[in-house]
Amino acid sequence: MVPMLGPLLAIILMASISPKPGRALQIGQEWEFTARPGDPHPTLVIVRMDSLPKVGEVIHVSIRGVRLRNPRAPGGHSDQMAHMPFSRTALEGSLTRLLHESVPLPDFEDGYAQWKSARGGAFAISVREALDFMEKTLSQ
Repeated sequence: MVPMLGPLLAIILMASISPKPGRALQIGQEWEFTARPGDPHPTLVIVRMDSLPKVGEVIHVSIRGVRLRNPRAPGGHSDQMAHMPFSRTALEGSLTRLLHESVPLPDFEDGYAQWKSARGGAFAISVREALDFMEKTLSQ
């Protein structure tokens, strides 16, 4: 029986170093993500999933519980981003914990329609970096 341990051990080791499949992302899920220091309780909700020829899978999210400087918003800050598109890889790298499998979808349709009519792309950076970018854009 001992000679059989070699092949069995090889199979176990190969399985442990094989790449893990992508997370099972679904519309309606609410996730925590790697946050920026000043964001009180950041979460995101997956609101739509699309595919673009040059990008691949695009995951559209609505983000809440953040604090973005925005001179056009009441009080000078926005606490949410209704629509942000991410490549699957960028989004998966930012997610830390699934909070809820299904929540009511926030109002994202206007932002999605603007994105679609502009033939927009998707962020290929982390959610944290994309929020920093949006904050700089809004502050100009």
